[in-house]
Amino acid sequence: MLPQLPTIDPLPLPAPAWLLWSLLTLTFVLHLLPMNLVLGGSIIGAVARVRARRLPQAAALAALVARSMPVLVAAAVTFGVAALLFLQALYGRLFFTAAVLLAAPWLSVVPVLILLYYGTYLARPTDARPLPPAWLLWAVALGFAAIAFVYSNVMGLVLRPQEFAGRFQATASGLQLGFGDPTLVPRFLHMLLGALAVSGLAVSLSGNHARARNPEFATWAARQGVYWCTGATILNFLPGFWWLAALPREVLLGFMGQNPLATTWFVLGVLAALGGLALLVPAAFAPQPGRLLLGATGALVVGLVFMVLVRDAAREMTLARIGFRTTPWVEPQWGPIGIFAVLLVAALACVIWMVAALWKGAGVAEESRIGN
Repeated sequence: MLPQLPTIDPLPLPAPAWLLWSLLTLTFVLHLLPMNLVLGGSIIGAVARVRARRLPQAAALAALVARSMPVLVAAAVTFGVAALLFLQALYGRLFFTAAVLLAAPWLSVVPVLILLYYGTYLARPTDARPLPPAWLLWAVALGFAAIAFVYSNVMGLVLRPQEFAGRFQATASGLQLGFGDPTLVPRFLHMLLGALAVSGLAVSLSGNHARARNPEFATWAARQGVYWCTGATILNFLPGFWWLAALPREVLLGFMGQNPLATTWFVLGVLAALGGLALLVPAAFAPQPGRLLLGATGALVVGLVFMVLVRDAAREMTLARIGFRTTPWVEPQWGPIGIFAVLLVAALACVIWMVAALWKGAGVAEESRIGN
């Protein structure tokens, strides 16, 4: 009879578990920010491209999103790889098993991502073609949503190792999507709506930044972004609480007070989201919404961090129910860890420089020019 949990690998952890967890949390947050902009931004850009037939401001927004997308994809992949490395170190025997069960869609992620990355370059505006075709933007958006769905399946199955043996014995097709997982749909919807909220806020900030160059476009974009962010954030409470209710009873009770730390993170995350909403609503009608938008940005970023901690707490409590423990054998490899720390700082500096270059450069000016 196969064991319920995969056996512990006869390999030590390359660093203390607390350090690996800290780096996993840090790199996952850094991955979430550009990833949300890629997923949500691709959808907002595709919708704006459809509306561009009637609204010149929508054409400007579609061009702005298309021009920014390649850099955002590169940043999301860079930090996503780092997060996966630490995830594999701590939960490798669960993660790899889940990936094998979904081998076909999982292995298709890399080639599909390469095609989508190429598609973001094809969609960039040029002098000969100031607006990308709508079908291309929709294809890219649906492709990123499909990758997100595959990841939701794999990460959900990681938390259900008691099903591994039965699934292996049932079929070796590599197509075992997690439709029997009650958390799959709310998990995916929560991520999708969160991406739309973050991207909507980015649209508002970009519009506000263009106020001196093109006031008409700036006012329209800032307001549209607030609508996207506010609507997605409000709707996101539904799959969020649906996901919470779908968790095992012991885990749910952990967020209801039995686990004080998890409960604190959950409450602070909800309060941060509500605080961001309280600042966003008046920003939609304020003549100078800059400070309100910055305050909402801070609140929502803080809320995002707490939601990452809530997600981690849910994973730990779920796996603790079935007796999972990380490898107790630790053989620190401080040399590679130090090199990684230096390269992580360098990568952050590079990303900050790229964002600043986009922010100060001709991107907004060229796109807002279309709206004139």
